[in-house]
Amino acid sequence: MMTDKENNPKQEKKRVSRKYLSLFFLMAVWGIFIIVKMAMVMFAERQYWNEVSRNLTPVNRTIDARRGNILSDEGLLLASSMKQYRVFLDFRSAEKSAERAKKDQARKDTLFNKHLAEFARQMHEIFPQYSVQEFADHYERGFNSKSHSWLLLPGVSRNSYPISYNQYKSLAQTVWLKPKYEGWFYSAEPKISRKKPFGTLAARTIGGMYEAKDSARNGLELSFDSLLRGVPGRGHMEKVQNVSRMVADIPQIDGCDVHTTLNVDMQDIAEVALRKVMDTWNAASGIVVLMEVATGDIKAMASLTKTGPGQFDEIQNNAVREIYEPGSTFKPVSMMVALDDGKISLSDSVYCENGVYTGFGGSRMTDSHKYGWLDVPHIIANSSNIGTSKLIHAAYKDNPQAFVDGVYRTGINTHFGLQLTGTAAPVIRRDGYWDATRLPWMSIGYNTQLPVINTLAFYNGIANGGCMVAPRLVTSVTREGEVVQEFPVEVVRRHMCKDETLAKVKSMLELVVIEGTGKNASSKHFTVAGKTGTAQLSQGDAGYRNGPRRYMVSFCGYFPADAPQYSCIVSVRTDGGAAGGATWAAPAFHEISEKVMASRNLRDVKEAYDSTFQFIPKVAGGNLAKSAAVLKELGKRNLMSREFRNVSDTLWGSVSSDSGAYVIKPVMFKDGLVPDVHGMGASDALYLLESMGMRVSVSGVGRVKSQTPAKNTRFRKGDKIQLTLSM
Repeated sequence: MMTDKENNPKQEKKRVSRKYLSLFFLMAVWGIFIIVKMAMVMFAERQYWNEVSRNLTPVNRTIDARRGNILSDEGLLLASSMKQYRVFLDFRSAEKSAERAKKDQARKDTLFNKHLAEFARQMHEIFPQYSVQEFADHYERGFNSKSHSWLLLPGVSRNSYPISYNQYKSLAQTVWLKPKYEGWFYSAEPKISRKKPFGTLAARTIGGMYEAKDSARNGLELSFDSLLRGVPGRGHMEKVQNVSRMVADIPQIDGCDVHTTLNVDMQDIAEVALRKVMDTWNAASGIVVLMEVATGDIKAMASLTKTGPGQFDEIQNNAVREIYEPGSTFKPVSMMVALDDGKISLSDSVYCENGVYTGFGGSRMTDSHKYGWLDVPHIIANSSNIGTSKLIHAAYKDNPQAFVDGVYRTGINTHFGLQLTGTAAPVIRRDGYWDATRLPWMSIGYNTQLPVINTLAFYNGIANGGCMVAPRLVTSVTREGEVVQEFPVEVVRRHMCKDETLAKVKSMLELVVIEGTGKNASSKHFTVAGKTGTAQLSQGDAGYRNGPRRYMVSFCGYFPADAPQYSCIVSVRTDGGAAGGATWAAPAFHEISEKVMASRNLRDVKEAYDSTFQFIPKVAGGNLAKSAAVLKELGKRNLMSREFRNVSDTLWGSVSSDSGAYVIKPVMFKDGLVPDVHGMGASDALYLLESMGMRVSVSGVGRVKSQTPAKNTRFRKGDKIQLTLSM
């Protein structure tokens, strides 16, 4: 039998049509709503949504490049950019809701009262220059003042950044500042600062920065600023899971590292010796430059100026920025020229007028070294002004220009840039004007002005077999270990003079130290060659005779004379009173040369062996597998007990020697108890303790002599242990 639906197809059709019509009507209404909303957004709300769009658009920010390091010849940091921080505590709640603020303040008050003593103690451990009581009193004042921004450290400026990166990281382990007590930090603001780990050592050579402007002031910092600075990048901030982070659109390019020739130990030796002589004689300023003979590498450069009683500071780099009349250190230049031109010979003798001579156009020349007849070597050894002047005047009076040409031939007139900005150029007059006194006075170091570095380069060339090389401060520039730029040894003069001339000049410089004015520079342990110099400084318009007499005294030479390794100049200026290179500069040269040679005189361990003694090295406690490997390399494997020949990589203990045999004593450590690390080296002790979850603080050099807490004390992971090392 047929249903109603089958009998009424028209009725069914109408029903379906009504459904589709309803659906169409709803869609039409929705479409009209969308169009109206779009119109409102485009016109009525246009300003609002444009503002929202601007807020959501990532803002480009500069990503600063890390400034490169300046390194010593041994790779030690001389200047580096380091993060420092200033930290404020917030003792009051910042919640806006009164109810939430009350709860949050109660939490902070509870933490303060419960943990004040503990936090003060922890701060003392991180900043030992302040006592526990100082910290406790400081925080009590901040709490009572209800401060929102109380300085973490007492007695420091609010504008300073006194907290180092390592100290800042340690703060996260303290009781108030752990992440679960979030809210105690008001702010932790970082700042990149330029630091010199060795303080004022070679300060003006390394250079300085204008901190506020982040720009270089002087020294290598300025000379290599474009390479050290790097290239900033661009980025924007993004917030992911409620954490904001910087996203780099254009990555920054960090600055290059500058590798210098400076040696920290030698620089320290030079500065100590210079301060000593300046303090002894109340000098106005002083310069020391120490150079490696073969390469011209400057190992030390110090320029000190008196700034107060017993106070000497590096105001400017006088070794390269100032020019002086060199005085008697110029006499070997004159002799080299005359010997090379065949104008004189070592056997020539001159009557030195017993210290007073008026034969140069009636001009009076006096000499504190009062001698009669002297041959050429002893004229230099005894630093006779009259003897030198009479020799050179007799040889070149008819053609003085030939003498100046000879001086230029040695290379001493070279303007050495020395990879530093603002270096001075030598002034050796070549204008063709000659009166009766100019040549004689020029021959003994007057009427000529040189930077100290030029005088040293001349003596270094003599030590280097007659080959003058340019002084060098920087060997290379690298970025991430890759060499960007190299600075090879630069030869200025392959031959400063003939070989036979060089041998004669060398013999004269050795005679100066053996029996002449340079005796105070000599050493019992090695030979020294060089020349003293005492130059009276001009008073400007007043000349040399009016006012107090000012002197620049020097000693320039090289050592060991028979196989030269280093050349050095010591130059000291006085503002009045008698002074001499023999009594002021030569002793300082002696001190520097002996200490430098002692520091470089490293002997091979094989020298400890002889027919009756067998060398038994001492073995520090620590990883026994490493100890076994070293002993095996030294050929000591057969001395070890067989049962411990192949020790486990994780076995720790001590190794002692008994009549040439090694005894290994393994040590097993118990969980939760502080191990005994006495006698271990720093690296082994650090590895062991940190692998057990302890935080290690180390002071001193050598092996572990004491530890706090003591062995077998219970500890929890994260506890701190203090190790004291000693040789």
